[in-house]
Amino acid sequence: MENSLIALIDMDLVCYRCAASAENDDVGIAIYRANELLDTLLDRTNATEYRAFLSGRNNFRKQIYPEYKANRTQPKPIHLKALQEYSVEKLNAEYAPDNLEADDALGIYQTEESVICSLDKDLLMIPGNHYQWAFGTSKWQKDEKFFTQTELGGLKLFYEQCLKGDKADNVKGIAGIGEVKARKLLENLTTEEQMFDLVRGVYSNDGEFVMNAQCLWILRSLDDSFLNRYEKLKDAEIQE
Repeated sequence: MENSLIALIDMDLVCYRCAASAENDDVGIAIYRANELLDTLLDRTNATEYRAFLSGRNNFRKQIYPEYKANRTQPKPIHLKALQEYSVEKLNAEYAPDNLEADDALGIYQTEESVICSLDKDLLMIPGNHYQWAFGTSKWQKDEKFFTQTELGGLKLFYEQCLKGDKADNVKGIAGIGEVKARKLLENLTTEEQMFDLVRGVYSNDGEFVMNAQCLWILRSLDDSFLNRYEKLKDAEIQE
């Protein structure tokens, strides 16, 4: 990237991956790798400053849907907590505002002068600049990727998720609809109103649709919510 940007860093992911990679090593190895990855992100994005975010203890999505992320039962890396604490104390990482996840903080603070640094595909629903760093194993490698998301492209990814669900977060979609079918249903739609009407119609159950959508929607501002968006889109549909 030619222009200098503010890097918005998914510190949840940085801490988890660096802690997991040092599971059989001293915590100092995990700290070294986190510092190294942070330096790489700043260098590759040409960022002169950054904001790094961790998820807080509470999560409004679990109040909406208690089974949200309930499928994540595997033990956490042993150095994860220590790395999170180090990130706050030494790397100026911040916890997301009350009841929000790091993803929401990245969505809230994304501007034309920032770049979201994460490997989380969900964040690609946020318009603007994105950077995914290279990663892999000795047997396979995924190259780094710079990407600028459009508003329409981000919305299509969101409504696609509403249809297919998100197994990683334990959010169910529509039975029988996977990624290919979801994309096919949405591919020729050019406005959010069209996407909203289609997905709402496929659900045929507003309660389930709104519950899932609230869990999947990444916030754009502190007072944002999919519920507000739903009411506006529904009212527009009625007026037509």
